[in-house]
Amino acid sequence: MHDPEAVERCLTDSFPAIRYGRSDPATFRVDVDAMAADRFSMVDLTWDVPGTAVTGSTGLTVVTVSGRFDGVHGRDTIDIRQPFLAPAEGLDATWEAHHATIVALDLIAVERIARAATGNDGLRIHPTGTAPLSPEAVAYWSATVRGIRHAMDATPDLFSHPMIAAANFHQLATAFLYAFPTNWLEAGDGRTGGSTVVRLAIDFMRAHVAEPITMTDVANAAFVSTRGLHAAFTRERGETPMQYLRRVRLDAVRADLLAGGADVTVAAVARRWGFAHLPHFAERYRRAFGERPSETLRR
Repeated sequence: MHDPEAVERCLTDSFPAIRYGRSDPATFRVDVDAMAADRFSMVDLTWDVPGTAVTGSTGLTVVTVSGRFDGVHGRDTIDIRQPFLAPAEGLDATWEAHHATIVALDLIAVERIARAATGNDGLRIHPTGTAPLSPEAVAYWSATVRGIRHAMDATPDLFSHPMIAAANFHQLATAFLYAFPTNWLEAGDGRTGGSTVVRLAIDFMRAHVAEPITMTDVANAAFVSTRGLHAAFTRERGETPMQYLRRVRLDAVRADLLAGGADVTVAAVARRWGFAHLPHFAERYRRAFGERPSETLRR
């Protein structure tokens, strides 16, 4: 695109107040690759010329940048070495050539998932910062984005099916909630029973998902016995903590398989995420996703 206003229109859903400055219309050029599904969108932008912008996002928008880009929010400098959550307003950006990937999530739909997880029917999600919560959580977010984007590029027609779009949105929304700072993790603290126990356990499992952790490790992180951990999980989530951890790992495997690559093998990916017994892993994967892991890799 050679028209700054056209780029602004393309990004209106993610950045409704975006305005560009210091852009020479004679040399302005931006390559835009946008894909959208129900409740989320992904946009890749490649900038070949310098520019500036003042913007903000009224929704839930995550930006990943590579190249020469400086962002400031208030007194804080945005660390572009990792994805960041776009603030509602006041993001001042200056750049030379750079590439940006923008993932926008439907706020209302994310709130529905957060309410189900916390049991707080009145929960309203709002960001509390811009930097991701942990390296492990943002690695999971990035793998999820890569996998879903690869699937959208390879089989775009499938994302018109409501069930497929909904499943991928749920995976993105869950990864987002654990990777970026919002008020949702604190929303369950006022509940009775094991809600704090479950939240601490989930935080620990998400942060150490690729490590050979045991349920004793998880229980210790949640300051409870293994029996108390099991009881809290089954009461609040209808599944055991081990079932939850296995499901998170299976999601991570699927994201890596969808991302693919010339040297990727099912066995290597399975072992990376803690599945040592390949026949058992393959059967669990088939039950979870309705296809063999080798079929996912071939997409």
